[in-house]
Amino acid sequence: MDNSRRARERAEAVLSGPPDRPVKGSAVGIIAAETQARGEKTARLKQLRLERDAAEPPAPAKVKKPAAKAKTATKAKAAPKAAKPAARAKKPAA
Repeated sequence: MDNSRRARERAEAVLSGPPDRPVKGSAVGIIAAETQARGEKTARLKQLRLERDAAEPPAPAKVKKPAAKAKTATKAKAAPKAAKPAARAKKPAA
């Protein structure tokens, strides 16, 4: 008895047809709702951050000292590059 009920349920699931489609354009509505929710959350978090920053004074900025430059050995100048060969002269047209 249990097997026949399972078989009937499987058959009904296969033959019942396609599932109901959502209303056309619902994806646009979902995306708009998600965008609005994200904007509201961002605004709320920004407000909380501003309140937190106003409550505690900013930490003093640390001043970096410039790093000491290492002395470098003087390098010998490289030999000048060889001059480019002269371009060939064009022959006059006959």
